Amino acid sequence: EHKSSLIEYPRILTTNTMTELQSLTTASRDDNYKSIIPADDNDDDHEAQQSERNNNTYRTLSTLEAILYQPRLDALLECDANIISYEPFSFSMVFRSEGRNFAMIRGPLLGLLLWDICWACLLFEGDVDGPGVISSLDGLISPLLTPVSFLLVFRLGRAAVRFWDSRAAFGKLVEICRDIASTAAVACKHNKHSNSSSSNWGLLHDDFARWVCVFPIATKNFLRPDLSCAKDGTTRRGEIGPLLSEEDAREVLTPVKNGGGSMEFIAPIHVLDRLRECAYVLSFGNGSDGGASDRGSETVQLLQTQKGTAIYRQLSGQIDTLNGAWGAMERIAATPLPFVYVVHLRTFLLLYLFLWNLQGVGSNGWKSIPALLAAS
Repeated sequence: EHKSSLIEYPRILTTNTMTELQSLTTASRDDNYKSIIPADDNDDDHEAQQSERNNNTYRTLSTLEAILYQPRLDALLECDANIISYEPFSFSMVFRSEGRNFAMIRGPLLGLLLWDICWACLLFEGDVDGPGVISSLDGLISPLLTPVSFLLVFRLGRAAVRFWDSRAAFGKLVEICRDIASTAAVACKHNKHSNSSSSNWGLLHDDFARWVCVFPIATKNFLRPDLSCAKDGTTRRGEIGPLLSEEDAREVLTPVKNGGGSMEFIAPIHVLDRLRECAYVLSFGNGSDGGASDRGSETVQLLQTQKGTAIYRQLSGQIDTLNGAWGAMERIAATPLPFVYVVHLRTFLLLYLFLWNLQGVGSNGWKSIPALLAAS
């Protein structure tokens, strides 16, 4: 009966995911699923055993248990271990070096140090008229302070806006994930077709909910490809954990060749496709419900079609919103500030700092170099 009911379903119900979900058992659970050990690519036997162990875990755990699976949560936490946190009501952050981009400003600071040392040698060890040089700089430094201040304020403002825009986009993604899971649950409960059992619809909703949970993970790894955890296949597999079977997880984690010939991960697109497949089956069933005589009247058949169309339109719209949130975050991550603005800011900033350091060294001597360097 299972096979006959699956023949005319769309592809989603004949994939490994639905095959595994059909095999879910209510037998007592034990501790065999407490860990997922990463497979060793160099050991085929170990990989086969690990694949079987993961599939057993996938079949054994309920959807809620798979979401709260501790090794999966630990893998997600490990990938976010570099996120900077701070106490918002403390000024101790002023003295923290963590989070400051020293790698980028190291070169300019070294140049300022050499600049200060050279001018100190000329002004205090040579025959240069120090006071005359310093007094002539006053008219050059003061006009630069205003544009530098405005440019820096604008730059900080744009950084805050981009941060909040990205938070809003990911907040929208979380919101829609909750909404779409709730919508699918109600649809599965009240849109059952005549030849489909309650257990089949429950399994379909579980499958849908698991793919919904995978989408934020796939989006995060797509947007942050340079992180070591995003490049590590073992960590990325651990983040998914028992939400997906080995075959489905391999499809999500395997890169494809783009038009330029390089390999690229398109996991979010793959997850969106699977969500749309689930939404279609959830809305319209397997397409083999029979004619109007099986339902009693053509009116019932029409109402069933209209109800399925309304459900699919709502689910499809929510999936489109997920895609839009992903696109908004991708735009923020891939769009730097305009080149003309950045080059003007750095030009005026360096010009101001070099002249200001010269004035400080000329007025206060060698002892001012450490303070000038720290302030710069």
